[in-house]
Amino acid sequence: MDLKEIEQLIADGHIAEAEAATGNADTPEALYLRGRIAWKRGDRAAAISAYNAAAEADPEGPGAIALEQARAIMDFFNHDLYNP
Repeated sequence: MDLKEIEQLIADGHIAEAEAATGNADTPEALYLRGRIAWKRGDRAAAISAYNAAAEADPEGPGAIALEQARAIMDFFNHDLYNP
């Protein structure tokens, strides 16, 4: 199964199928997809770890972009939500 098909499975909510499709491959693309799967499940730590591994393997790939975006989301702090 190719990258686009697995991304479509993730988008459609077929997480278990997408995870099975990534297999045990340690390519940057597979690591990135595992990160997306973990993020979709709500496991932010596992997602960031997978994105980091993907970014180390391919600094210009989608894992690096996803890692940057995940860090930005995790660093977001809205003062109005905590100090009414």
